Amino acid sequence: MNVQLNDSGVPIIRQKTFAQKVKTFLLWTILVILVIAAGLLVYLCLVGASEMAALTTLKKISDQPYYTMTYENFDYSDMANREVPDNGAMIDFYKKKFFKVFSDALPGEYKNDYFTKGSLAFYGRSFTADYMRGRIYNSYDAPVLMVIAKPENGYKSWNLIDMSDVGMLSGQDIDPWVSNTFQTVAATYCVSEGINSELFGASLISCPTADCKDTSLVNITPFMAIRLMLDRVATVDSAIDLLKDYDIDFSCGTYQFFISEKKGKSAIIEYVGGSMSVIYHKSGVFHQICTNRMEDPSLRAAEKDYSNRYEEDTLYTVFDRDLTNSYDSGLGQAPAYMELLMTDKVRPMKTVDEYHAGTDQYGTLYIVLYDFLRMKMHVIVKGDTKSQSYTYDLQ
Repeated sequence: MNVQLNDSGVPIIRQKTFAQKVKTFLLWTILVILVIAAGLLVYLCLVGASEMAALTTLKKISDQPYYTMTYENFDYSDMANREVPDNGAMIDFYKKKFFKVFSDALPGEYKNDYFTKGSLAFYGRSFTADYMRGRIYNSYDAPVLMVIAKPENGYKSWNLIDMSDVGMLSGQDIDPWVSNTFQTVAATYCVSEGINSELFGASLISCPTADCKDTSLVNITPFMAIRLMLDRVATVDSAIDLLKDYDIDFSCGTYQFFISEKKGKSAIIEYVGGSMSVIYHKSGVFHQICTNRMEDPSLRAAEKDYSNRYEEDTLYTVFDRDLTNSYDSGLGQAPAYMELLMTDKVRPMKTVDEYHAGTDQYGTLYIVLYDFLRMKMHVIVKGDTKSQSYTYDLQ
């Protein structure tokens, strides 16, 4: 190595210029940031590998906005045993899972006090002796997320999630790496509509009242109950048995469950006076309908004013009549049922909103039809059959 010496034989030490010092500082800063980022990535992968993998699959399909995500190898047992009371606590669970020390300072809020009235689900026999299941989902204008879930030791399922249930607002895009990480991963446990690979279907529908006794059983939210049923059961009876193992915490809102199986059996599950009330599909009737009204006989009279106010009885009557006519006329196949779901008289795009006065953003967020003959799931977002119609293979 050549070292320059001065006239006295002393090595010459050159001082770095200011620009050189700044450059050196920036290089070291970048190196430190990269090391921290790499360590953070390793940490996140260790504590939440399945969640991180799911976030990488998130895709924006349309500007509704409508998204899809695949969530694999998750284990619901830890979440269920946490006894989270609502979806906000679900988000907090993921904050603490990823960052235990400073979770309270992280974004991911829950602000939903919505009541989704005017919704309807049905299950019925088609004219060709196969079965159909459908749903009209009314809510506030928020992103819709389709999660294809593949849990550990459970059934694959297709899940529709109203992202307003995890606090996302109208027109807001999902940004899973910055502001919506915790809402996005928690959304898989906040399902309101879905079907699994055994063709067991479950819908969560708002209703006037729900009361479950708080016993020694584990408490779960109604949304978590949908998640567990889709993951674990294939029949109506096994779903009822599963729900008997839990106390349903209705702190996040009052709901009823509408469930059905592959061929010929469905039920509405309500919680009345602290106990489960099951209203089965009537023998000799080709369909069962569930709206926001109560179906338990002990509550129908008491809730009459509510049902009239929100026109749930009218919605029920119109749909019951048209389903019957469609079957009797021999038109009871997928196209006819989809046409019925899209009819404005049973699917109002705008409704009066006394809970959030002044807004006109409440209406049909999506409709879904399950065709068991062709093993297809048809989803239409915001009534747009031309550019927002999606089909999923249930094989």
